[in-house]
Amino acid sequence: MGKSRHFFPGGNTCYGFYSFYHYLVQPTVKRKYVLKGGPGVGKSNLMKEIAQHFSKQGYNIEYHWCSSDPDSLDGIVIGSHQVAVLDGTAPHVVDPRYPGAVDEIINLGQYWQHSNLTDNREHIIEISDQISFCFQRAYHRLAESQLALQEWTVYLEKVRNDKVVARNTLALVADFLKGTEASADTGVRHLFAGAITPAGIILKAEHILEADTALYAIKGSPGSGVRDLIQHLVHMIELNGVRAEIFHNPFDPDQIDMVFLPDYQRALLNVSDYLFEYAEQLSGARYKRLLDFDQLLPQDSLNPYAKRIALAKERLENGIKEAIEWIALAKQLHDRLEEFYIKAMDFLSLDQQRDDLIEDIEFLLNQ
Repeated sequence: MGKSRHFFPGGNTCYGFYSFYHYLVQPTVKRKYVLKGGPGVGKSNLMKEIAQHFSKQGYNIEYHWCSSDPDSLDGIVIGSHQVAVLDGTAPHVVDPRYPGAVDEIINLGQYWQHSNLTDNREHIIEISDQISFCFQRAYHRLAESQLALQEWTVYLEKVRNDKVVARNTLALVADFLKGTEASADTGVRHLFAGAITPAGIILKAEHILEADTALYAIKGSPGSGVRDLIQHLVHMIELNGVRAEIFHNPFDPDQIDMVFLPDYQRALLNVSDYLFEYAEQLSGARYKRLLDFDQLLPQDSLNPYAKRIALAKERLENGIKEAIEWIALAKQLHDRLEEFYIKAMDFLSLDQQRDDLIEDIEFLLNQ
């Protein structure tokens, strides 16, 4: 069996749906198959079956999961980024950049019995509109939560000692990047290690990092200096041309939770855990270094703001909770919508399409 890694290429965030799909596969990919078709046509199952086939043959597989249905796939990458198969439908619409040469469209809608869908036209339109309404409400709640997080951040930034933050930032970043060199390989890749889903907050960090990865951990309340350190680290990585995977915060993609250097098996991660529990998921790991920015704050400096911070934190948590409820309702409606398409599908023809696709991929991998 090949090795597997698990990511989210897109997410439900405080800015709405946010996509890193253009980083799903490296630009050097031999072939990218883009699946088209409505809900319930079998895109995710098709990718799972293809992934299982090539994993058994010893190929490494990247699984890219859907933030709106964490049991469904949005894409797979096979081997050393030689082949990718991905869902090219909304909200992550993918159109061919190099048609025929690299990108190939596979229209699974060709296996529909169209009369079954036209007979249910009104129901399909109504449910689709209800799903859009649910996501709009979810994104409003997440935007409100972002305002609460910004307020919490302001209180920390007001009292922290910027010189102390800068000194510790420079020291840790220098240690983390010690011995690294510019890479001739593809540079920085951006993804999510987790997502806000209908099943709640899901994190897959344990399926991304190898067991022998050297972990550098930082923690601290919003505004204490964590964000400043990671931004400086990413800037230095880009300046020096170091190959890296950058994992953004699934709630606020402007923030970064984890940086992984695959050439050095080295990762820096934010284990603050006020939103996503990296420390709990990697509880068995030993940190090479741990920096707690909250311990660098002037003693008792936050006492005058304690009540306001508590209220902001409560609004943040409640907003995310309500957003998850709306996303879960959207998932229920989506399941109802899928039923119309499942009943209209010719799955025997889809099985033949899967077998033909596997044969094509095997040819490409063996070239």
